[in-house]
Amino acid sequence: MPAPRPPAALSERWFRTSPDSSVLPRPRLLARLLVDLDDLDRRIAFFEHLLGVPADLRMPIPDFGGLELAAVGNLLLIASARPFTPIQRRTAYSLIVPSLTGRLERLRATGTVVLEPPEVIVPGSRARVRHPDGSVAELVEHRPQPGELPCPPAAFTDGRAGGGVRLLARRAVPRAGFAEAVALYESVLEAKAGPGPGSPRTAGTADVGQADVGQADLGQADVGQADVGQADAGQAATARAIVGNLLLVAVDDGQAGAPTQPAYALLAPSAAGLDARLARLGAGPARAGSARAGAGSGPWTVTLPGGVPAEVWTAPAGRA
Repeated sequence: MPAPRPPAALSERWFRTSPDSSVLPRPRLLARLLVDLDDLDRRIAFFEHLLGVPADLRMPIPDFGGLELAAVGNLLLIASARPFTPIQRRTAYSLIVPSLTGRLERLRATGTVVLEPPEVIVPGSRARVRHPDGSVAELVEHRPQPGELPCPPAAFTDGRAGGGVRLLARRAVPRAGFAEAVALYESVLEAKAGPGPGSPRTAGTADVGQADVGQADLGQADVGQADVGQADAGQAATARAIVGNLLLVAVDDGQAGAPTQPAYALLAPSAAGLDARLARLGAGPARAGSARAGAGSGPWTVTLPGGVPAEVWTAPAGRA
């Protein structure tokens, strides 16, 4: 069955698996990667191969700064015909929300500040906020255009499907404030924290990291996860937690905002499998790191196209 055609007012490249974000049970957090417009097709293909999932939206918005957006897994690729603005470069995440008004009302209780008030855009409406920890996020409410129908994701026929690699947004936070950061993002994302990669498991807790809701909910919005107490003082030395699609990592004071901190994390079933997948994509193997040089689950780093570093962890199936 052919994919639904976009309304005449939209580009032929426009599609959304779910044009109406009101069906989401909670916000969907997407890591952001700014790319050249001429490179967008190649980046979409790279991340589809790396993550083994098809893009679930693509939105050319020429009258909004010449932007074109595409989402693959938990990553939002943002391309522009114009130079990116300083605030676009400082924005760490995009959140697709069920209701923009409702989300902003909820965030006020956390001390979040609205930097750019709500405005209507082609996908629906948007606003930009700054959370109490200083992170900047863009909130977007998706609503269908007249005549727009859900477009199922493309079916792979060339071996891209599968692989078990998951991409998360990564945020380094001061060790002393790790508990507060976990509590903040549990509120922002309406999801309980689960153990981060390489963290010791707490007895009786659920596996985390793959508990995603179905395609009808945009395919990547995580369900709530068991609270495993990663913010306890006794675990502070290696504190890591996953909240929704966000990996929080505790670092020494003064390192949280360092430019060397990766903004992305890759969770893979095995280092060898990830290296093979990267080799097929021409990205080279993961670089040396604490686990790469010996035994363990990570981390080490890999350089993605455009010189973008990502932290790599391995985890058994069901924990990645």
